[in-house]
Amino acid sequence: MRNIIKTIINYPLWSNVILFSILGFGLISFLQMRYSFFPELESGIISIQVIYPGASPQEVEEGVVLKIEETLDGIEGIDRVTSASRENIGSINVETSYGVNVQRVLADVTNAVDRISSFPQGSERPIIFEQKFRSRALSIVLYGETDLYNLKVIAEHLRDELLSSAEVSQVSITGLPNPEISIEVSEAVLRQYQLTFNEIAAAVRSANINISGGKFDTQDEEILIRAYGRNYFAKELENIPIRGNLDGTVTFLKDVAHIKETWEDIPDKSYFNGHNSVVVAVDKTADEDILDVARVTKEKITEFNDTHSQIHAVLLDDRTVSLKQRLNLLKNNGILGLVLVILTLGFFMNLRLSYWVSIGIPFSFAGMFIIANLSGITINAISTFGMILVVGILVDDGIVVAENIFAHYERGKPAVRAAIDGTTEMLAPVFTSVATTMIVFLPFFFLEGFMGKFIWHMALVVIASLGFSLLEAFVILPSHLAHSKGLHPHKEDSFLRKKIEKSIDWMTNSLYARVLKFAIDHKWIALTTPLAFFFITIGLLGGGQIGMTPFPYIDGDTLPINISLVSGSQEADTDSLLARIERTCWQINDQLKLSRADGMDVIIGLRREIGQNDFGEAGSNTGRLTLELLDGEARDMESFVIASMIRQAVGDIHEAENITFGRQGFFGKPVSISLLGNDLNQLNQARDLLVREFENMPVLKDVTDSNQEGRRELNLRLKPRAHALGLRLADVAGQVRQGFFGQEVQRLQRGRDEVKVWVRYRPEDRGALGFLDQMRIRTPDGAEYPFSELAEYDIERGLIAINHLEKRREIKVEANLANEKDDLPPIMANISENIIPSILSQVRGVQVSFEGMSRNREKEANSMQRAFPLALLAMFILVILVFRSYFQALLIFSLIPLGIIGAVWGHGLHGAQLSFLSVYGILALSGIIINDSIVFVDQINRNLKEGQKIIDAVYNAGLARLRPILLTTLTTSFGLAPIIFESSRQAQFLIPMAISVAYGLLFGTFVLLIVLPAGFLVLNKFRFWTARYLGKNVTYESVEPAVLELQTGQAAEI
Repeated sequence: MRNIIKTIINYPLWSNVILFSILGFGLISFLQMRYSFFPELESGIISIQVIYPGASPQEVEEGVVLKIEETLDGIEGIDRVTSASRENIGSINVETSYGVNVQRVLADVTNAVDRISSFPQGSERPIIFEQKFRSRALSIVLYGETDLYNLKVIAEHLRDELLSSAEVSQVSITGLPNPEISIEVSEAVLRQYQLTFNEIAAAVRSANINISGGKFDTQDEEILIRAYGRNYFAKELENIPIRGNLDGTVTFLKDVAHIKETWEDIPDKSYFNGHNSVVVAVDKTADEDILDVARVTKEKITEFNDTHSQIHAVLLDDRTVSLKQRLNLLKNNGILGLVLVILTLGFFMNLRLSYWVSIGIPFSFAGMFIIANLSGITINAISTFGMILVVGILVDDGIVVAENIFAHYERGKPAVRAAIDGTTEMLAPVFTSVATTMIVFLPFFFLEGFMGKFIWHMALVVIASLGFSLLEAFVILPSHLAHSKGLHPHKEDSFLRKKIEKSIDWMTNSLYARVLKFAIDHKWIALTTPLAFFFITIGLLGGGQIGMTPFPYIDGDTLPINISLVSGSQEADTDSLLARIERTCWQINDQLKLSRADGMDVIIGLRREIGQNDFGEAGSNTGRLTLELLDGEARDMESFVIASMIRQAVGDIHEAENITFGRQGFFGKPVSISLLGNDLNQLNQARDLLVREFENMPVLKDVTDSNQEGRRELNLRLKPRAHALGLRLADVAGQVRQGFFGQEVQRLQRGRDEVKVWVRYRPEDRGALGFLDQMRIRTPDGAEYPFSELAEYDIERGLIAINHLEKRREIKVEANLANEKDDLPPIMANISENIIPSILSQVRGVQVSFEGMSRNREKEANSMQRAFPLALLAMFILVILVFRSYFQALLIFSLIPLGIIGAVWGHGLHGAQLSFLSVYGILALSGIIINDSIVFVDQINRNLKEGQKIIDAVYNAGLARLRPILLTTLTTSFGLAPIIFESSRQAQFLIPMAISVAYGLLFGTFVLLIVLPAGFLVLNKFRFWTARYLGKNVTYESVEPAVLELQTGQAAEI
């Protein structure tokens, strides 16, 4: 390696070619990188959906879900299976194990499901796909005084306009049910014309077709035979003949039925600020740039509003606003941090030397951009934070190498020789110190859970940057110092420079020298004092003085309010309740508006949707309000505070089964408990107990459960006369289904829409319970009998859904924190240690699974426990190989808790909660502390090899290494300082990690400068007395591995 370094230093053109090549390709790569709000994520979930029209949840469970769950047993790569059986549809989610090939599992699942041949008649083919996280760019709300048909046409035209641009490929429309054609008949007409639903359906199918009749092969040409009889609109179906009569007349469809264009019979309505609306959602794929997508969309919206007066288009949920704020925030803080780093270098080193050292920052970032672009990483909040985190570390190796080259130059060596010797001498310790930092970030690639899906972006940025910083420190920097004036001080230092040098000299040779001497003379005091601080810190954590939460609170600019009423509630009731809450929201907005100096609205838009909510429920009893809030930086108020004000103003809503105010976090509900078992009565009993406990806890709010009662059901039973007439239950129930649910006649492809044609009773007949008793049931011989003569029914409540977790029935009880910033661990500890055991002791046959945020925390913790010990072991082995000493490696690693002390106290100082991001910062910090320790121990060993006494070797090493160690600490801490003191909400979720690194490093490094010398001397005494006990004639110096290696020529340790 020395020869390579020597060659490059002797031929500086090579280093310049490398420098400008990396800078050039790095700039090109940076310009090619895409922007996104968060990193692109993969769900690792395979979904299976089976539509079973008209089926109850129990029928879906028995006929579809149980069969699929059974066939999935034994497929490799499946972590667990969850399912939901609802009216008309069964959904199964297959969660794949970490690290498996999802496409292989998808193929195995598809093959297994395709082998099932016993799905019930009437169910559709299973739809199997891998869930994709679509990154929302923004949403467009179209609203105005018009009907849904007009809104549909306009929305589809806007969608086409957006999709016609090269930048946009994912546009969807919500708030519109599917169009249908409804053929509606009355029982009286059926009896008058002696018709059945089957006859009407058959007549429509046979007449409304396009069909090929073959071809003529004449001598001159081939002529095709075709019949074009298919019509696509309700008006065109009126003249379909139903039957020919004996008198020569024809009965047409319009004679026996009312045919109309309508919407699918599901509640799916949307209002914006009180007007009919539809939402056009614009997403981005992994290959698209969110800024480009948003730019094109905004241009189209401007054109739209210029050409439409009655229909208005409003941009909502614009993710680029927060993205730009976060990126600008990180960019500005990054630039400020970079400036602080360079100023710190200039303070501790001469300006010429600091200039060449700082070149490592743009060089390393340029190399990182090349790797990041090739890896498909986007410029997002996580990757940008990685740049800020590493900016101060990048110069660490350059500082050490430059300082050593300068030291050799001051001994009288020529610049080239000083560069070669100084670089070669620091090759092993600097490489080891940087490599340990790189290794500590490797586990981030193997973390599970939601955060593990994107935190590796930060790790790749750090590792790639550090790798290129090594290249710069060993190749570019020495060449530049050897052939420039970087080693030559100015002929006469300025007054300011002299003052700085005098201050540094005082700090080193006066202040630190006295502290170091005290530590050497009072080794046990120096060692036990930080140890006492460590135990005090553990006590603070255990006593709850430092707040803790698994995942930090991340605020947003939307606020959802979700409700569900008793299943079967009319759409009008749901709409009325939502409208009442909506009025309250606007009243709260007026209050907040009056309290603001700028008089701005805090609620800038409000969507009211009926038919679905964020609980995963659908139906006329469900709905949600979505409040679009003023940008977080402008409103100066967390969304959960606004939610609390609305909740208090609305008061108790007794008719609501479930209601929540506020947003669900990225990492799941903070409190989410799944009750598992096979006996539904036991599960309901346990649910009631758990809900009651949660509702009595003032720290919780929005308590919901997944086992709401379904709509009332009529359970049909045949009377003896039906059996006597040869009728089966399927015959009677089938005719009832035809009349009330409807019989699908055919499907027409009308543009993009697949329009179903139904034949059924009129709405007024289907809306009257008494009509069921009067309807006629047709027997095989054509006779008619009133339903009441052939069958009877009971009315009872069904289930709205049946959920499974790993093939067991599941009821999930969830709650939010009353204050989003409350400490979650003590709340969960109380639930798991007191509440759950009490409930399980009262209800047998029920098991519990902690879901939501708790499950994500467990995944993160388990993967950390597997990955980080391996990283520490690799680092430990690397340090052993460099120093050829187990004890010196142990000494270095024993200093890691020093950083933990600083990190914890830093959180307390800023009132921040410790979270997984804080732990990630502590783990990253450990690599930097080891970095500084390696440089310190290496200097002691070199001093010993030069013949210095052990006390002198340690003392002189401390004075020699003070400046580079302080530089590495201050550059890293100052680089993160702007983020730590940033008040912007966009930076809040990054602050815990920055606090861990900066404060941990500040405390850890300053204590390291005291503890490491003392620890080294204590270790030396242990070696000495061990050798004397073994009968060896040794000195304090001769027992050290560095001296033994010098004397014997091989590694040895006593």
